[in-house]
Amino acid sequence: MTETQAELAVMTRTAAKFDQVNDALQGTLRGLMSELSVLQGAWRGLGAEAFERARSQYAADLRRLGGALAETAEAIRSAGGGYQAADAGAAARMARSGGSIELPL
Repeated sequence: MTETQAELAVMTRTAAKFDQVNDALQGTLRGLMSELSVLQGAWRGLGAEAFERARSQYAADLRRLGGALAETAEAIRSAGGGYQAADAGAAARMARSGGSIELPL
């Protein structure tokens, strides 16, 4: 039998790591785009146009990756909250039963 376990604290830490990676990635992108902007003003011709297309595509790809990281972090947080609510509900049902649940065996 396959067993799945979920711990809210682990899920919260994992979501935070996704957020940290996304923040670092976006910071790197901002820094790189700032440095590359110097070339934009000085470079002319077909090479400059090709470079600009590549730069724009790279920036768009990193933005999409950042969006995916943010969505994943939010999904992990949401799932953690759902697991916690389900666990609390199960505990409440057991407490209300007084521990006298009879199983049909």
